[in-house]
Amino acid sequence: MFDKWFNQDINKILVKRDRVVVVDESSHIDLLKKVLPANLITFVIKGAIEELECKYTIEKLHKHDKVVIVTTTPRNQLTFIREYCETCGCIEIHKLETYVSQKVFDELKLNINASSDDLKAASYNSIGKGPEYWEALCRKGGEIIDIRSEILPFLSDPIRFCAGRDKIVIKVFFEKINIWLGRNPIEQPPLTLAHEVAEKILTSLLTSNPEEKFLDIYKKWMDSKAYEEPLKNYCKEIQAQSHIQELWGVHPLHPFDFVDHLWILDLAKNLSDTQYIEAKLPKLHARFKKGRGKQWNNGLWGHIIQLLEFDNSKTKAIKSLVEATAYYTAELFRIDTAIRVIYEEFWGQNEVIRPFQEYYNQLMSSFLFKWFQYFGEYQANQRGLLIDRIQSAKGKIAIVVGDGIAYEISQNVIAKLGKDIKVSNEFRYGGIPSITEHNMSLLYRDDGFVEAIHAKREEYLKELVSKNIAFAHLDEINYLHTDVEVLICSCKDIDDIAEKLGHKALKFIGTIEDTLVEKIQFLLTNGFDEVVLTSDHGFVLTGILDESDKVEVKFQGEINKAERYIRTVEKQSATQELIEYKQSYGTYQYLYFTRNMKPFKTPGKYGYAHGGLAPQELIIPFISFSSLNAAIQELQVTVANQNQLNGVVGNFFSIQLKAAEGNGELFSQERKVQLLFIDKGKEFNKSDIVTLKAGELVKKEFSFDGHSIIDVIVVDAATKQTLTKVSVIQTIARDMGGL
Repeated sequence: MFDKWFNQDINKILVKRDRVVVVDESSHIDLLKKVLPANLITFVIKGAIEELECKYTIEKLHKHDKVVIVTTTPRNQLTFIREYCETCGCIEIHKLETYVSQKVFDELKLNINASSDDLKAASYNSIGKGPEYWEALCRKGGEIIDIRSEILPFLSDPIRFCAGRDKIVIKVFFEKINIWLGRNPIEQPPLTLAHEVAEKILTSLLTSNPEEKFLDIYKKWMDSKAYEEPLKNYCKEIQAQSHIQELWGVHPLHPFDFVDHLWILDLAKNLSDTQYIEAKLPKLHARFKKGRGKQWNNGLWGHIIQLLEFDNSKTKAIKSLVEATAYYTAELFRIDTAIRVIYEEFWGQNEVIRPFQEYYNQLMSSFLFKWFQYFGEYQANQRGLLIDRIQSAKGKIAIVVGDGIAYEISQNVIAKLGKDIKVSNEFRYGGIPSITEHNMSLLYRDDGFVEAIHAKREEYLKELVSKNIAFAHLDEINYLHTDVEVLICSCKDIDDIAEKLGHKALKFIGTIEDTLVEKIQFLLTNGFDEVVLTSDHGFVLTGILDESDKVEVKFQGEINKAERYIRTVEKQSATQELIEYKQSYGTYQYLYFTRNMKPFKTPGKYGYAHGGLAPQELIIPFISFSSLNAAIQELQVTVANQNQLNGVVGNFFSIQLKAAEGNGELFSQERKVQLLFIDKGKEFNKSDIVTLKAGELVKKEFSFDGHSIIDVIVVDAATKQTLTKVSVIQTIARDMGGL
């Protein structure tokens, strides 16, 4: 508002005269320069010599221009420009605070009661604001400086914050900050004050009832992406542990990782105390509801809550394998995800892993009892799965064949894909034993033959199915793979990494899930009507194992012992602890399995395992994804000059995009598209967004830029769905010898 008042005074004089002198005895030149319009010719002078120079310049160069002269010399001491004061006009500001107080009274009929420094600071802060700023100061006890809006920029970069403001504003701001902190003003460097402010705000959250003003500022800080990094840095610098009075009295919105770790350690110590855990759950829910607690370690608190709140009492009602399977695929799989995430985060910290592992095993034990009670009903239905699915496909289909993609991982993929994709979420029962060469053979073949070489499995499938099939590794899929009728994508990452690294491989699973999501989206937006996700088998995590946790047997004759199964030539004595399965494999005739997730005692590594009969190993995903956008009749776009692009002479080519006439529907009247430029399957460039209206022809020119053959993909700018594609081939013109 100061800017408006001051310029009103200036304009009153300039309307009638060409010169106005501003005598600023209070020396707030910076403030006046800041509010003067940039189009006004302005001189700032100090002393008689500058007066003379100013007078000469004005009379010579600006005789007919509007000119403002600002000086700190009192009016009665001026010499060369004194006549401008008398003949044109003069604004005298003896004291800035007096000038402002008078303006507030004259313009708003209000009296303002504030110190000299506060009024000066208010003048700066009122720039660009309306009368409500001053009304708030006079009537409503408003703040000269709004700490709530200024404090985060200050904490983010104290030096820069102070450098961009007048000294009097910074002085008042520091005074107000100290009062806000509840202490007498202390003269401190900006960095020191900022650190103390941050510490006061953040450590207040280490109590159950922080002051509202600190909590309000923290909530704004917590929700701000712009100030996220400074918050993390202050949390690292502040020695906060000494401020904790009661561990579970810490506010749930706190920003400190060490508190989360202390909470988890305390939970781990008390997992057997049901009442203790129940009393802590409201705090955990509040922690996971918002902010850093929700985001912490990729939603770790959500998984811990899932595990702690899981009610396995429904297992008592299970009366068949079908019911057991339904229970696992609808609910129980979630605690598999939970324990996997806990292992991933805390592996090596036995004081956390062991209690949570025991808690998980107790939840799982009652279900496994039912699962194995009815296991005689089990019928694998994995054989020929790819063959049947390809033959029944009505359009272009891509099938992602995972090695070790457990059912619970597939459900995370569904969740990450979001709601824009149609999902048919099914499963199948894997073959026994659930190992790669056996179950991959079942997927690719229909004759029961176990083929150890993957290339031969693919060869068998290709010969059997009369469709155009291509094979690729999921990581390597690109635009070159989108023209086939059937695409089989292998994803061996989980099994390969896990068998080499055991539990250490868990940190890679989230990345593999993200790759699956990315590639499924790519395939659906690039011509495939359907993408299917399946796997050969799942896996179990055995956690920390003592010798007593391993199953040791004394079998007769020749045996082949793996972690999750044993092959034997001879039939062994019957035992209630084991399940016998008759199956020929070379000279071996029988398979034996445990009725739990404990491994057999072997010399190999433990941790990640498969081959057994647990549902985590045998229930495999069989999920179909398709695009929901297919049902919307959007504007069709084609390349009108496609025939002219096969043999372009020169370094430039033109793409003519033609929009259809539309059908009157809203989505068929306009479409935004983008052109992707591909060489050997890899994108190397893309165009700006092109907007086409129904019936419109748009021409765009591009350069080959060193590429002789370019595949141009036209995609929807919003959904990235492929609309059409064309190959552009450069032809080198021959020298015709001047003919």
